[in-house]
Amino acid sequence: MRRVVAAAARLLTDLAEAGAPLELEPRRLPVAGRRYVPRVGFDSVGLARRLRQLAIRAGARFLDQTAITALRRCPDGKFWAVGIRRQEGGLVAIRARTVVLAAGGCSWRGAHMGQHNVMGDACALALGAGADLAGMEFCSSYLATCTLFDTHGQCVLAALGGRLHNRLGEDILARHGFSQPAATHQVAVAMLAELTAGRGPITFDLRGISAEGRGDWSARFALVSRGLGRLGRDVFQDPVPWLPGFTGSVAGGGGVRILNLAGETVVPGLLVAGDAAVRLPVVGAGSGITFLNVAWALASGHWAGLAAGRRAGPGPLDAEREVLVQALQETLDPLAEEPAGDPAALLRALQHLVVDPELNFFRTAAGLALAEAKLRRLWQAIVAARTADWHGLVRLHELRSAALTALAGFQSARARRETRGWHRRRDYPDRDPGLDGVWSVARPADRVGHGPDFTVTFQRLTDPTVFCPWPPEEAA
Repeated sequence: MRRVVAAAARLLTDLAEAGAPLELEPRRLPVAGRRYVPRVGFDSVGLARRLRQLAIRAGARFLDQTAITALRRCPDGKFWAVGIRRQEGGLVAIRARTVVLAAGGCSWRGAHMGQHNVMGDACALALGAGADLAGMEFCSSYLATCTLFDTHGQCVLAALGGRLHNRLGEDILARHGFSQPAATHQVAVAMLAELTAGRGPITFDLRGISAEGRGDWSARFALVSRGLGRLGRDVFQDPVPWLPGFTGSVAGGGGVRILNLAGETVVPGLLVAGDAAVRLPVVGAGSGITFLNVAWALASGHWAGLAAGRRAGPGPLDAEREVLVQALQETLDPLAEEPAGDPAALLRALQHLVVDPELNFFRTAAGLALAEAKLRRLWQAIVAARTADWHGLVRLHELRSAALTALAGFQSARARRETRGWHRRRDYPDRDPGLDGVWSVARPADRVGHGPDFTVTFQRLTDPTVFCPWPPEEAA
């Protein structure tokens, strides 16, 4: 974590010097129990625009409105990436010596801001290229969000004195024995337990926050504050319902298995960065969102770029036609003259399995086995679905990626017989000390008649052959 934060600080400083809209807030937000929490504020849209400008100036080419649907490594060690041009229609094929996969995590279109198109594409692409997944049992995260609209900043509001109450007026965190402010996964445990027990709705009482704290929060979460103002509700005086918004692997820590902080995988030439990569060595079994994800995205992207640059070099890129044809055929497989299946209904069925807290949060062996059996039947329906246009083709590939990622999560959760962080087993309620510093690895097994399958094993992170906790320049 220290290495990630230090690298992120250096990169933020470099970006600010390069003209990125970054500013260290002059006033520091007071938080209960600590004198202050220094915060870096930035315009996310402006930052993305500036990064794009810098990349184009360096010679990068962007393929906008393009969904990559297949990634394959050829016998010569190079890669083919195949995708769909959604607006123009048609296909694109890219030949490369190295690939940095930064396609995000998987939240199965969960109920939180920024989750709409995070459907496990990175996991599916990595598996297709021969990589493994790790820590997928921790992909069942929830973040508290306002029912008026998706928001963020709950953890800061709680640290300033906000309290979550059930319909009986009880402090739900105190009721479940959690100190305040509680860790993100503890907030989710309390909220889901209260809702499944019928003691909802959950309201967020912010009346205990001082005027100074309210003003500081409103200034630092300006977009959220502005949205609340447009609704005409003063949430600091009128408690409103909040709910646990599902965020999957984004606030969890599972993803494509990496061998070091550079994001190198078991596939030579394939690197992973950001939410696509497993983050357990950095954040552990319980994570969060925003600051941790931003720091990891900055550092891991930088390190993956350095490592990829070292592997790249001049020379011809001979075409491996057979691999390309297979990737193109796989991409076009769901395309037909007549549509079949309802993608929206298939997504709802998948979400029900993944988001249902009785199946995938308060887990048991029986519940996971039931969810897996239902998912295998659903997989057959997803594979059989057909579409007649490019937009539908993207949606069906997203469904396949999301279903594959969910199956890896269910099987990893069945294998880990303990409770830790985002992974909770009612039939194994205690933490197993023997699994400290150990992550699960999900490898694709041979396909069977009723859908894909995974072999789940465990590896100890302190083994240097499993994971190197150094960035590439320091490891060298």
